[in-house]
Amino acid sequence: MTSQFDPPDWYKSLQDAVIAESILNRIVAGAEIIALDGPNMRRHLADTR
Repeated sequence: MTSQFDPPDWYKSLQDAVIAESILNRIVAGAEIIALDGPNMRRHLADTR
């Protein structure tokens, strides 16, 4: 599964804290989280056009 949100940010994006907690408990418990860092390539490509 991929997301543009870090797990703590899911609470902000999902209005119901109980639902957010349920989702995070199930997904994050067995997940390997890989945080990518770098320039926004969409913005970069738009600037070069």
